[in-house]
Amino acid sequence: KMPEQQASSSADVRRLTGDGAGARQTPFWICSECGNMLVPKEDKVQKVLKRFCKSCKRLDNADSNLVNVHDLRPESTILEQGRDTIKDPTLPRANNTECLSCGHMESVFFQAPMKSDEGMKLIFMCTKCAYKWKQ
Repeated sequence: KMPEQQASSSADVRRLTGDGAGARQTPFWICSECGNMLVPKEDKVQKVLKRFCKSCKRLDNADSNLVNVHDLRPESTILEQGRDTIKDPTLPRANNTECLSCGHMESVFFQAPMKSDEGMKLIFMCTKCAYKWKQ
């Protein structure tokens, strides 16, 4: 790789692995001539990625080799459960769990996926105040 390609690909890696809000977004380029969207195009002779405008035929060098990101990470590590969850008659109930918020002894529980390395966890919700805790 050429030095500028190495620098841009390391920037891509930082952007892909970052935890920021826009860290894993697909690049979106706008033509400086006509304002339309640029599409990626391969230059097979130079073996580099270019950006091409279908409207005005402008051709620019791409800043990086990143074309698309398909992020398979879940939006949230735990499913959001609303207050109505405690009224669900299909969920099992536990009578021997004490709520850490109000001291009530009854709760409903269900399994929810956590981070990929943690697997599934039991989530308890108090039937009185809807406080949630993991076990």
